[in-house]
Amino acid sequence: MAHNGSLLAQLQQAGVVDTEQTQRLAQHGSPWWLQLLLGFAAWIASLLIISSFVGPLLALTDNNAVRLFAAVILLATAIWLATQTQEFLQHMSVAIAMAGQGLLVYALYDLFGQQEDVPRYASALISGLLLFSPLNQLHQRVSLSIAAACLLSLLSSAAALAVVSSVLAATAVWLWCNRPHWTSFVQASRIKSLLEVATLAALSLTLFGQCLLVVDSSNWLDDKLALAQALYSALGSILLISTVFWLSRLATVPSRLVLLSITTLLCVLLYPASGLLASSALLLACFYGCSQRWAALCLLSMLFALSQFYYSLELNLLHKSGLLALSGLLVLAAWLLLQRYQRRLV
Repeated sequence: MAHNGSLLAQLQQAGVVDTEQTQRLAQHGSPWWLQLLLGFAAWIASLLIISSFVGPLLALTDNNAVRLFAAVILLATAIWLATQTQEFLQHMSVAIAMAGQGLLVYALYDLFGQQEDVPRYASALISGLLLFSPLNQLHQRVSLSIAAACLLSLLSSAAALAVVSSVLAATAVWLWCNRPHWTSFVQASRIKSLLEVATLAALSLTLFGQCLLVVDSSNWLDDKLALAQALYSALGSILLISTVFWLSRLATVPSRLVLLSITTLLCVLLYPASGLLASSALLLACFYGCSQRWAALCLLSMLFALSQFYYSLELNLLHKSGLLALSGLLVLAAWLLLQRYQRRLV
């Protein structure tokens, strides 16, 4: 520990890291089981504090002004706790902020005549504003997830959902491929949270898009499901080809042309499996960005999309088996080409 401290001091004197980065590097992460216990204890403590404060306050009066005041107090307390370094207080900050946000959204919902869209707009706006406060990464991910869920719930068009899914996937691929450039930014932690939420949302939406004709979506989507599936497949193909085009930029021209040709043929063969195409692009980007956890999650998404495609009733089994066999041969050819290219570099 003393050796690490002297090394950090030398790096700070040399101007390699600033004071904030030095403090961040000096912090030693706790074991996962201790973090789990601290989080559980913090949420229990937060629930007790919130119930003892908000419960009597709301029981004595039924006024939106009182609710707004209590919500502001809770949010201010959460922001103050977020500035503390203890993990216990960091978890308490997330719990108290969610309680304050829920109370604020409920007060605005009642204040605007109980309109259905008001809570979703308000929750997305409040979550976006909280992102600019001194939150830890857990709270940033929670706020971004709430905002994304509220905004996506406002969509009632299947075609618009396909476009939004492709935009999120393209944004995630671009951020993963440019990870070495933005890690040194001051707002790197917020960009990382945005990247992870965008990746998770893109994987979820692209799998949902592949299952559009299976899942009963008539309650909130329009009837243009076939158009939406075509958009999912077309935009997923463009995303995969663009990703391979960028990742193979250092390869020789013949090798690059062969890789792009193989990718195009894969997009043609697996055109009905839109989730498999977008998940493959995200897998390549996560692997390039050196993230094993997200690459594993993308691989699980690919397996789910492959299983859904194989057991769907849109095509007969012989046709699907032939498409998958040809796709496997193309992937094998691409792997052999990459192995040959690596041997040339060595």
